[in-house]
Amino acid sequence: MSEKSVIDTELLQQYVDSLGVDGLKATLATFDGVIQEYAKLIHTAAKERKEEELRKQAHKVKGACSSVGLTELAEMMKRVEKEKWEWPQVERWLIEWADAVIPHRQQIDAWLATHH
Repeated sequence: MSEKSVIDTELLQQYVDSLGVDGLKATLATFDGVIQEYAKLIHTAAKERKEEELRKQAHKVKGACSSVGLTELAEMMKRVEKEKWEWPQVERWLIEWADAVIPHRQQIDAWLATHH
């Protein structure tokens, strides 16, 4: 998967241009804290098989991921939020998402390191 499809480098560049590198790093630090809490809420909703709650939490996670340029992760949550699914399928999607968070987030750090 190319860097472009996983992270939104144009958005990241806009953040750097308007907030500076330190401002973007502060934004990312906030995201890192928030996403852990959101992931716990997603996990709980899935474990308890509360579909409406899971879709609601997926919407929040989608927005958080989009706001820092994690486009692939946002797309994964959009499926959970909007598509018709069965529990075994959505549980696989959530595992895939959880496995992708750290490597995708590291791509932003790598992008920052090479572009600034």
